[in-house]
Amino acid sequence: MTTTEEYRLLGFSDQDRDDAEAFQADRAVVDDLADQLRAALGKLGQEPQLRMPDDPRNSVQAFLDTLPDVRRFHAERGIPDDVSWATLADLGQQLTVNRRTHGEYGLETHWWMTVHWTGQIYALGRLQYLLHQVPADKPVPGTEPGEWVTGVHIPETGPLTPEAVDDSLAQAREFFPRYFPEYPVRTATLWSWLIDPYLLDNLPPESNMVRFGRRFTPYGEANDSQDSAIFFTFRTHGLERLDELPQDTSLQRLVVGRIKAGGTWQSAYGYLRL
Repeated sequence: MTTTEEYRLLGFSDQDRDDAEAFQADRAVVDDLADQLRAALGKLGQEPQLRMPDDPRNSVQAFLDTLPDVRRFHAERGIPDDVSWATLADLGQQLTVNRRTHGEYGLETHWWMTVHWTGQIYALGRLQYLLHQVPADKPVPGTEPGEWVTGVHIPETGPLTPEAVDDSLAQAREFFPRYFPEYPVRTATLWSWLIDPYLLDNLPPESNMVRFGRRFTPYGEANDSQDSAIFFTFRTHGLERLDELPQDTSLQRLVVGRIKAGGTWQSAYGYLRL
């Protein structure tokens, strides 16, 4: 049974907590995902490939059921409580995003939360860091296949100020050697539409996003990512209602303007040395 305090630490709104408690879970489906999460916990290297429930609300219940397991794993590693809870609180954040996007309780990104519940990702200040190995088919400059790196992820928790990013990277430099010394990390990678060269060249150079993106050296082939630009800017999917989207900021105007001009947003790869 999840306590009121645990719901708070997991970042649940009161409405999402009430809906989670009222949901009639499919116990067989929940137990199946919970068993998979326990089996994958601490097996680092690649993102887990799990059978996910058709109804993501069952996934939420499985995450709640296995909260003691992932908390125990963090404790055994010596990971501080504040880092543990900040990491797991992405669950509540994702529920909030889902409600803002779809207007109801649910978890569109339930697959994403599996990396949190298997011990692979950690929130360190403004950014999240996913511990993984370089795949042979997607080489990162200056690394060897199988080398441990950390993938940078950007939660929706505030502005990307240079000070906040500096602090987060400094935390990452200390965190992984201390708590995961057997997985040496020297490089951070990023795959994001925020380092699309078009964005970096067309927003003001002093903007937080541009200053963040310029930290990373580009590599590899970019992928078309039109929906990512729309979703992460406006929290909606599809291109059918472009004229209805707000145009209050330079980023909003840039995202819509490029699409209307026939352009395609892309997610690009970048790396930096920790």
